[in-house]
Amino acid sequence: MIDIHTHILPGLDDGAKTLNESIQMIQQALDVGVSAICATPHILDGVSSSLEEQINRSFTLLRSQLVKRKMTTRLVLGSEIYIRHDIESLRNFSFFSLNQTNKYLLVELPMGGLPSGVDQLIHSLQLEGLTCIIAHPERCFIRKDPLSEINNMVSKGALIQINAGSILGHFGKEARKMAESLLEHNLVHFMASDAHNASSASITVLFQALEKLCQLVGKIKTEELVIHNPSKVLEGKSLWSHEKDTSVGEKPSLEERSLSEISQ
Repeated sequence: MIDIHTHILPGLDDGAKTLNESIQMIQQALDVGVSAICATPHILDGVSSSLEEQINRSFTLLRSQLVKRKMTTRLVLGSEIYIRHDIESLRNFSFFSLNQTNKYLLVELPMGGLPSGVDQLIHSLQLEGLTCIIAHPERCFIRKDPLSEINNMVSKGALIQINAGSILGHFGKEARKMAESLLEHNLVHFMASDAHNASSASITVLFQALEKLCQLVGKIKTEELVIHNPSKVLEGKSLWSHEKDTSVGEKPSLEERSLSEISQ
């Protein structure tokens, strides 16, 4: 599995507090079959070069520890950007896009409502070759015809990521029902952990939610949401490409292994 939404970098936001906790989170990920993790610290107001330096320093420290400890997790950098109309002004920051491919952005909406002009923003970014992945919209409780609002964003080029904890009821009945409705209407492209710590909000929730997700959408769709689609994002490839690798004798990468393999 691949987790495209985590707050695993130590000492940056409301995620991992220490380097030791970050290491513990990664070990938990390895234990349940997560082969690649995208670190996505919150990006709110006050973005500056000093913030970028802080993020890069934390990321480099954590990745060096993985090498030192011979942990095989692939760790890449990204961010979770709170929606802003000048979002493209952040394009030159190292954390701007997931895995620095300048293709996919993880974007967070405000709780309780949808700002005006979001669909136009999504469309304009799409024209610039940037695809917005909307983080956990099931938790934002868009009260006015939420399915229509989310479907409209998808029609403008957005992709949707739900939290694994949502379908398990960790965020309440309303978020669970909303996540299930999005899945039912084929409006979900990724499931991620949104992990913040090694206890109450750990990466292991991604594994814990697999059985429930399979019940809701089936094994093939589940593999799309936690393996194939996230893999394409980290490589900066389109989700809609149907081209297949015709090379002979090459073993599939960890990202391409089936759920049956990683669950063993």
